[in-house]
Amino acid sequence: MAEIRRLCAVHDIDMVLPSCSRTTRLLTIHGAQIGAPFYPVPAQDTFDALDDKWRFAGVCKDLDLPVPVTRRFETMADLHRDPELERIGFPLILKPAAMSGGYGVRRIDSAEALPEHLNYSPIICQEYIPGEELSSFYLCDAGRIVASFSYRRTLTKLEEIRVPLIDEHARRLIEHFGYRGVIGFDIRRQPDGRIAFIECNPRFWYHMEVAMLAGLNFVTLGCRLRDAEGGLADPETLKIRSPRRLCGNLLTPWRLNRAERAYLRYIIRDPAISGWAALQSAIGRYRLAGGQLL
Repeated sequence: MAEIRRLCAVHDIDMVLPSCSRTTRLLTIHGAQIGAPFYPVPAQDTFDALDDKWRFAGVCKDLDLPVPVTRRFETMADLHRDPELERIGFPLILKPAAMSGGYGVRRIDSAEALPEHLNYSPIICQEYIPGEELSSFYLCDAGRIVASFSYRRTLTKLEEIRVPLIDEHARRLIEHFGYRGVIGFDIRRQPDGRIAFIECNPRFWYHMEVAMLAGLNFVTLGCRLRDAEGGLADPETLKIRSPRRLCGNLLTPWRLNRAERAYLRYIIRDPAISGWAALQSAIGRYRLAGGQLL
């Protein structure tokens, strides 16, 4: 902390931003010691309760929020011996308790497909929820939602959505913790409309540029919130077709909406793409909303 404090003083840092779980937690504990303003973060005990997938499932159960059946095991041997495994059924999901980026997440379709060992512990075993995957993100101040953004992603497009039921459940959790800072939820919605909260990200998330393309810059908003400025006009609804489909409209740009034009400019700026031919071949290999080569 002494080195961070020194750097903040030497470079006259205006604002310190967390970039991941570890740096967010660092600010929850030591933020007051760095000698510079820092992006809003939740309290340490709140962060710890929500960043752990097992503890988050318990929070949802306590608050009566919809969550899949979830169990925790120290080893795969413990899971194999569990007499209540049938309660979860197959398919099921195995994942680590506190890793990000989808690391270690596996769908298991039968008892015969269960691995003997995994290279992490503890192991979270969760009921698989069929349907579509949704993502919802919020900027909060003392338990109040300041800004929000939700979207769904398919093979052909990314589309902003509004699901009042998700917002209502999220608001209850945010108010319960008096939450401050950004928070995101991964959610599954079944064909009949029922939803389930899968996990929580009480920090910056990987695809923040998606909200930014819609006109909602969570970094800027959080900095304003820290400076007590606040306020934001509602952005227009976002809908972005897949890069492959956008490529087919490059010669007819008037058919692209504002967000799609911004998204094309975003991925074209990548230095890995040079020239028209490279764009044609590479744009289809970009993961929608991620700018990652597959």
